[in-house]
Amino acid sequence: MRQTGILPDQDISALLQSGALKSARALDADQIQPASLDLRLGDKAWRVRASFLPGPNHKVSEKLDRLQLHEINLAEGAVLETGCVYI
Repeated sequence: MRQTGILPDQDISALLQSGALKSARALDADQIQPASLDLRLGDKAWRVRASFLPGPNHKVSEKLDRLQLHEINLAEGAVLETGCVYI
């Protein structure tokens, strides 16, 4: 299995099956894409300028402090803008 770079869907599936990649709830079949894993939003979302990778020694939450444009409460529902990136 590759150590860096973009993973094909077979490798993403293998990581899930081995337990190396975990989800708090079962994934829908359409969430595993040819070269990505589509994640579902929770009760909060943050709009960011662009997609980013946190890096090997950082958490996404640490990067959000610096990169977020604004936080959105999704608990009551919200309208998200097309073409924008949300985490």
